[in-house]
Amino acid sequence: MMEAEFPEELQTKAYGILSSNDVELLETLYSHLFGSQEPQRSQAYTFLHCCKKHFPHLLFIKLFFLIRCSPVSDNRSRSALVLRYVKVCDLWPKLSLIAQNYIKSHILVCLQEEVSMPTLRLICGIVSEMGSEISKAGSEWPELIEFLLNSIQSDYEKLQQSALWVLAYLPKGFRPVVCEALVPSLELLHSAILQALSSPNADIQVTAFGVVVSLIGLFTSSKERNWFNDLLRAMMVGLFNLLSHLKEEYARRAVNELIMLVLDEPQILKPYLNHLVLDMLNVLECKQVTDKTKLFVDKFLLAMAETTDLAPMMRELPHETTVRLLTTAMQLLLSIKDDNAWYNTESELGENDGKMDVYKAGILFLKKLSTALGEKRILPICFELFLEHMEADEWKKRHAGISLLAVIAEECSDEMVMRKDCLDQVTEIILKSFGDPHPRVCLAAFNFMQQPTNLVQAMQILYHLRIVCALDAALDQHRNPTAKEQVVSPLKYLLNNVHSDSLRMHTDLDTILWKLQSES
Repeated sequence: MMEAEFPEELQTKAYGILSSNDVELLETLYSHLFGSQEPQRSQAYTFLHCCKKHFPHLLFIKLFFLIRCSPVSDNRSRSALVLRYVKVCDLWPKLSLIAQNYIKSHILVCLQEEVSMPTLRLICGIVSEMGSEISKAGSEWPELIEFLLNSIQSDYEKLQQSALWVLAYLPKGFRPVVCEALVPSLELLHSAILQALSSPNADIQVTAFGVVVSLIGLFTSSKERNWFNDLLRAMMVGLFNLLSHLKEEYARRAVNELIMLVLDEPQILKPYLNHLVLDMLNVLECKQVTDKTKLFVDKFLLAMAETTDLAPMMRELPHETTVRLLTTAMQLLLSIKDDNAWYNTESELGENDGKMDVYKAGILFLKKLSTALGEKRILPICFELFLEHMEADEWKKRHAGISLLAVIAEECSDEMVMRKDCLDQVTEIILKSFGDPHPRVCLAAFNFMQQPTNLVQAMQILYHLRIVCALDAALDQHRNPTAKEQVVSPLKYLLNNVHSDSLRMHTDLDTILWKLQSES
């Protein structure tokens, strides 16, 4: 915010509160900041920004005082939240050297004495940011390194957790500095993190995943020994352990750390890519694992497929592995229910009624995966999956088959058009699906015929008479108002895209046009 935005009266009030010993004034501020009532909430944020702009040193000191000394857990937690919100990096340089040294020594005491784990976690983030700012200024904080090494070996879980959180939250620019400082203690640290990765405490276990990501430069810099190999194996064992104990929320956090590893340092995963994919496929194929967790695994696999360093290797996966990968993705498309709202023509959601978030995520995953792996790689496999699903008795599988076809048609239209057997089979199946016993499958077929792809265009040019007949029959067949309404759109789409001379061969064209007018 610009200085002109804060009137003198507000600045005076801010100075008074920050320099006062009365903590009740800040407690009132917190109640407004963390409340939902307006305009008090907006006014509280304006006041906070005024404090940051004009009195950054007083704001930091006041917040730190409450973190260190308030007997009320909520006040300590909220003070830490506010300090992270206003950003340590903006306030720390404004402190005097005396204030900085005081806070450096006392905040490490906070890490040892804080009893609330949520508050402790926030303080650890503040410590990591402070370390980064101290390093940027050209100074060192040897007491922090000493604290981390002592605490990570401690039998006291809270201290161990503190050290792990500080290391996991290190800002990227500060990580090389910490890695260099920890080189003499590499073996000790490696052993401690391995132990943490197998801890029965899920919080410690998952935080250790983040530490590996944060200190990856330390574990991959040695030419004498591959320290990372043991850690990656322990991470995968830890992930399966979390899943086997039904701790899926923790498992998702662990997978998220693995995604960060792919994004930050993909090249180090090259030797392990095949094993990682197979491990993740085992997770995807496990019926006990929830769809929510599987979506995180899909994000991990997609990150590897889209990352420049790993994409070529993903495209060269064994055929059987790629089949398994695409088959597990198809399972997400079964997350659709026969929602009654869909049969209501006044429903605002229309075709999306009954489509769950998992289904939509599955479509997005297939689209991105198809682009990443390339049409030559995915088309033969996806087409076989399409044929297999269209022969299923369960309507959800037939619906999934057409959904898959729509995805690959966007990526592989030209290739599908060139393969006449493929074009003929798609046309036959789609026309048959116009009269599917389940309306949702019919709708999927109708929507497919409105795709602006070369495949649909080729079908319209080569088979327009058959398509018109099939849609005409669908107009007569469907009694469901929603399904009947949806037949009109692909028919109009075809009539707009095919030359009128070609359609004159259709003897019942006038009748069909009359039907269209009456249904519109």
